[in-house]
Amino acid sequence: MNPNRTPRVEVGQIYLNEQMNEYLIVTKNVRGQIWYEGSGFRGQLEDYDFTEKFPAVDPQDVDPSEIKYLLSFCPEGTEASIGFVDE
Repeated sequence: MNPNRTPRVEVGQIYLNEQMNEYLIVTKNVRGQIWYEGSGFRGQLEDYDFTEKFPAVDPQDVDPSEIKYLLSFCPEGTEASIGFVDE
């Protein structure tokens, strides 16, 4: 892990799975273990690996119906937000 950067990955952040060309949403973060889910896939990675693998997406760039679908994987009351952006 890079000691100069601390990923800030939170539930509701949206990212892009470039291999599948599909959006995903963070569904859980427990002590740096990130759970995520998208259309037909889910997974778990450490926060640093997660931010290296998936680029952040601004929810304003995502169709509202897609956001509603992604939020269905999250706890009730979760709002979509932009993920960690590498500086």
